[in-house]
This record gives sequence, structure tokens and C-alpha cells, in this order.
Amino acid sequence: MKGVWWIKRDFRLSDNECLSMGSEQCSELLPFFCWEPEIVNHSDYSVFHLQAQWQGLSGVCQSLRKRNSGLCEEYGEIIEVLDGIFQKFNFKVLYSHQETGNLVSFARDRKVAKWCTQKGIKWIELNASSVLRGGNADLRRVKLRQKDYRLQDPLPIPLDFSKPKQNNIFNRVSTWKELVSRFSKFTRCGFPSATQKVNESNAWKTVESFLEDRALGYSGGISSPNLAFTHGSRLSPHLAWGTISLRSVFDALDKRISEIKKSGTQSGWLRSLRAFQSRLYWRDHFIQRLEAFPELEVRTLNPAFDKIEYEESDELLEAWVKGETGFPMVDACMRCLAETGFLNFRMRAMVVSFACFGLHLSWRKIHQPLANLFLDYEPGIHLSQLQMQAGVIGFNTLRVYSPTKQFMDQDPNGYFVKNWVPELVGQTVTEIAKSENSKIKGYTSPIVSLSDRSKQMKDRIYSIRKSTGGKKATQQTLKDHGSKKTPSRKKRRKDEGQLLLFRS
Repeated sequence: MKGVWWIKRDFRLSDNECLSMGSEQCSELLPFFCWEPEIVNHSDYSVFHLQAQWQGLSGVCQSLRKRNSGLCEEYGEIIEVLDGIFQKFNFKVLYSHQETGNLVSFARDRKVAKWCTQKGIKWIELNASSVLRGGNADLRRVKLRQKDYRLQDPLPIPLDFSKPKQNNIFNRVSTWKELVSRFSKFTRCGFPSATQKVNESNAWKTVESFLEDRALGYSGGISSPNLAFTHGSRLSPHLAWGTISLRSVFDALDKRISEIKKSGTQSGWLRSLRAFQSRLYWRDHFIQRLEAFPELEVRTLNPAFDKIEYEESDELLEAWVKGETGFPMVDACMRCLAETGFLNFRMRAMVVSFACFGLHLSWRKIHQPLANLFLDYEPGIHLSQLQMQAGVIGFNTLRVYSPTKQFMDQDPNGYFVKNWVPELVGQTVTEIAKSENSKIKGYTSPIVSLSDRSKQMKDRIYSIRKSTGGKKATQQTLKDHGSKKTPSRKKRRKDEGQLLLFRS
């Protein structure tokens, strides 16, 4: 039997159930990836994402060639491309991992399902997480208690690759120059050289360096935009694009925790590893929200907040994206994102809070510009966290971050701000902290009165929260999408008050 492994967000050979099952069930298995214009040209897709997928695909191709195999890279709308492959390869089964993406990928998958039915092809979608499709929240929790993907042993790379007999069906992966020339939106984009390299080899190196060294400072370091570059796990792009599986990370983490316990040198290590473990557990919880509520991209999870009043100023949005707001910590964060594609959670929460409460921009307005800046863009986490930080979920604590306080608490020496906002290099920390109320020569004046505008938006949100309709809608939302304790291996302790805050 001939099969096709459709590579989506699973750019890896290790612990890849599509590859393992396909190799076992098929006499010929074709690894296949498609650059889809509908996906790439969507407004939430950026050059960072193009680069990550290209690097991931190149890594997979290199690993397959070492094993005397290869892959098929194509361009075009997925149904037309699958039709072409079907005519040449006449496959009977299509393997892919279940994807919880945006509305475009959701509609695409429905079209693929229909096409498979018409062609008599069996489409096997495998789950690489604890995110479950279908059923209500209670049923999903029961299923998760019965079988949690995250607690299973990772699969080894198959020893035998059932490659197609038609060698001419393989091709080389496009060069970066060839790839960007295919899409007009990227023709003027340079190669993002300051971002993490996203491929399977680098994913495993990142796991090793984190668990063996960098994780010791995780618990106390991830709140700082300076320290998070080193002490954060930096695994979020690899998990987002599937260059390593969540199950593999859990397995490596469990082994490291066991080593630490046996060594007797637990000081600091267990606290940090447990904190990281907690965030890994919460990861799927937020993606599950999008899986259960695909409209999260365009509607609030809590309908009571669907029509809250915002200013939606294009001028304020542009200033925020460019890092030209006159608020040093905000500007430093946005400029850092634009170059590196990375920012620690606390700063991500702050820039969202600033945009929604200070600039009166809705989560809808900032969703796509911010998604473009995140190398580790995962729609389910991104959309869930945007709505949480905008205060429109209803059952979470309303958090409005002060950029000045965050500067003083997390960058007390001014290293981060001065690195990303060179206009402030000659200023003292005290002068930078007071910039909200005093003009600094050569630097943008504050574009809004933050305290006044924040109070206005908080008042609007609290008025909805306190209303009868708001309370009723919030109770229903909590019932449908609220958190429950996740079963853990060996009854491990989890800090459920600490939510998965974007990325660790």
C-alpha cells in the first residue's frame, strides 16, 4: 500500500507518529510538504514563519537523505497539489498530525477531508498533544484522565524507511531566494538573521542546554527581558513548528528531574524544573480553547465582551508596532520582537495590556501585527492570551501593567531599554523612569496619557463584568472553557495559579 506523510507542523523524524505508522503500514511512504499561497499570504503569516518552516523542512530533508530517502516539496493550493500527486503516486492513505490553527487552515482541512472521501483515500489525523477534538469539556477531561499523550514514551525514529520506488518523485528543498521569490509579500524581505534557528537538530541542542545548564535560573529569570534570553527554555519555536514533540520534552524533563533527585544536589534545580513543567502542562489547555471554539480568531470567548468600545486608531497601532510610543519599556520590547521574534511572557503581557488599555486598541486589532512578530506563533495560545490580557475573558484577574514599574522591576540597570532604544543611551535610569511625565530630547514624547486612558478602559470592562448579563455569560464561559486540574505522572505538584503565560 502507498501512503503520503503530509508534513505540517511536525518538522521532525523523532517521535513522529505519522512517519512511524506510515513506515509500518505502507510499502511506500512519500514525505510531502506544500507551500500553500492561501496560508502564506494570510495576514497572520510573516517572514519569521516562512523562515522557520523553511529551516524545519530543510532539516527533515537532510535527515531523510542520510537514510537514503527524500521528500516532495510542492507549491500551490493543496487540493490541486494532492490531485497531481495522486495521479503520479496513486496513494491510498494520507497521514498528518491534527492541527489547531487559524480559520484558513481549518477551512483547508475540511476541503482535504472532502477530497479524500471523494478519492476513496483514508486520512489518518494523529494527535501530537493532549488537545482533543470533539465532545464537551467534561468528556474531554475524562478522556485525558484515561490516556494523556504527554505521559507516553516517545517513539524512536523508524529503522526502515519505506520510500517510494519512483525516485523522480523526490525533489530538493527550495533555496531561500527561490522561496521568497514565489510570494510577492516577501520579495523585499531580508533573511531574519537574529532569530533562533528552527530545525530538529537545534531543538535537541536547546533541550540539552536548558536541562543541563540554563534551567537553573529559570524560576527567577524568566520575568526579566534580559535573563529570559538565557534562562528561558527557548523551546517555544520548536514546539510551535514541531521540530521536537511535546512528549519528547516531557520525557527529557522527567529524566532530568530523576537525575537531580538522585544526585542530592537539588538546590534551586527542582524549583525551576517544576515551574517549567507547570507551564508545559498549561500549554495544551489554551490550545484546547481554540480547538473547541474555532471562532476565537474573530469573536471573544465570552460573548458579553464582544462589542466593547475601542478607538482602533491606525496611527496609534503603527506607533506601537514600530516601538515609537514614548514609553521606553514598551518601545524596547516591540523593537526587540521585530528583530529577534522573541520576548519573555511578562513583557508580552505588558505590551498587550498597553495596547488594549492605554491605546484603546482591541485584541482583534493587534492580533495579526503581533502574530507576525512572534517566531513561536501558535494560534491557540496567542489568541487565548490576547483575550486574557485584554480583560475580555471575564473570569481571570484583570491585569493592567505599568511600563514604568516593569522597567524599574525587570530592567533596573537599563540594559534592555538602552540596547533596543539607543536614543536613551545617554540617560540615567531615573530619567528614563520619569520619561512618561517629562520630555527627553531626541526621543518620542508619550503618545497618550496612560493612567487616564487605562482607567477609562478598566471602567468599561468592569461595568460589563458587574452586569447581570455579563455575570451570566461569564459563568457559561467558565463552564465551557475553564480550567480543571490536569492528571500528572506520580501525582506531581502543579501550580495551577500560574497560567501558561504565552511562552516560557
